[in-house]
Amino acid sequence: MTASQMDTGPADINFLKHEFNRFRADLTAMKAKLGANPAEALEHFNAYLHSEDVAARLAALEHQLEGFGGKAKGAGKDAVSRLEKEVTERPVTSVAIAFGIGLLAANLLRHR
Repeated sequence: MTASQMDTGPADINFLKHEFNRFRADLTAMKAKLGANPAEALEHFNAYLHSEDVAARLAALEHQLEGFGGKAKGAGKDAVSRLEKEVTERPVTSVAIAFGIGLLAANLLRHR
């Protein structure tokens, strides 16, 4: 062993002891949370997940998300069609606005 290995040896052992004791404390805390019978706790959790109440809530959330997705898709299509209409009606103004936005963005990015 070199002198540097001997210097770091006790520190490593103390660190490992500390980590092992922390791991032991975490396991004890998990055991307390699970209760005396982990299988029973898992059965309760599984029963909760498969209960009608959870299934009904998930179905309602899925329905709401589908509705939000449809609304977002419709709003996006409306915005694109309005933008196309504006560009078609005023092409020079649209190019000028796009150019101005590009200059503004370039100026903001240059300062960062």
